Amino acid sequence: MTIDNSQYTVLVVDDVPVNILLVKGMLAKQKFKVLSATSGQQALEVLTHEHPHCILLDILMPNMNGFETTRAIRANPKTQDIPIILLSALNSDSDIKEGMDAGANEFVTKPFVQDRLIASIQNQIKNAEGNRKQQETVPTATSNYDGTMRLLAFVACQKQDQFSRMLTDMALCVPIDLVNDDLLNLPDHSPRALVDWTVRRMQNYYVRNAKISVNQTLQDVISLIKPATKARGVEWDIQMSADTSVSADPLLFRAVVTNLMSYACRMSEGHVQVAAAVDGGLTSIVISTKMVDEDVETTDMRVEIALEIASKMNGAVVCDRDDDGTCQYQILLQI
Repeated sequence: MTIDNSQYTVLVVDDVPVNILLVKGMLAKQKFKVLSATSGQQALEVLTHEHPHCILLDILMPNMNGFETTRAIRANPKTQDIPIILLSALNSDSDIKEGMDAGANEFVTKPFVQDRLIASIQNQIKNAEGNRKQQETVPTATSNYDGTMRLLAFVACQKQDQFSRMLTDMALCVPIDLVNDDLLNLPDHSPRALVDWTVRRMQNYYVRNAKISVNQTLQDVISLIKPATKARGVEWDIQMSADTSVSADPLLFRAVVTNLMSYACRMSEGHVQVAAAVDGGLTSIVISTKMVDEDVETTDMRVEIALEIASKMNGAVVCDRDDDGTCQYQILLQI
């Protein structure tokens, strides 16, 4: 089936005018509409009034290289979903890794094969269109006042203390918008059933990874649970490497951290240590506390839900218990 490229616009970014002309000529023959920019800054300016379907981006440009331009595009909510293909003579493993870490969708080395580049552009546009359609039909986590109030009212009206506690746990374990009437109507609210509900609810969740400051997220969560911290008399000991970050969905990452830190606060004897460090290509966040009268079933539920959510972001969560009652929750995510 022939693809009608005339409905698609491609932005070509290269500081060498001849390179732009060559690529523009190739794309014009394939009926693409073409925009151009000769620097990263100019590309960002173009994107303030144009929304191309794909961006071909050179890396070696003065002032603002392709990696920096990619990060800037991904940092802007209005442009973060545009497919980016890095087109460069650079081809080392470290260059490719840096490009993909910055947020590029694909890395094509020069000299390129014309048919392959055209196929790459078409595939990236097709994937982006599919993702947008998926976003329209699957749950995403956004601010939902009505959903929050519905949950809180439902919990407040329950007479079963354990049932209310389980629902409160779920509100702390997953983004609040995922907690819907399906959960409230479950015939079984055991820890196992709640984990299974989370697995089903997360299956179609659309993940939007971005570069996130771990320190800022930890401070936000500590501020959020400050009343609980005060009531429990808990002291936080935060130990972090400088500029620690993760590549994760902001709302899912916050849910994992809130889940484990709020539970550590609830079960702690009064002191919780949180350490974050980078090891290779991973950021490790360890939450450690000595537990008081641990409810193992609830601990396992919390950790399993955190693992399910972290797995959606290509991460992991593990729990280690010591003989003295100390529990360590470790969150592992890519940088």
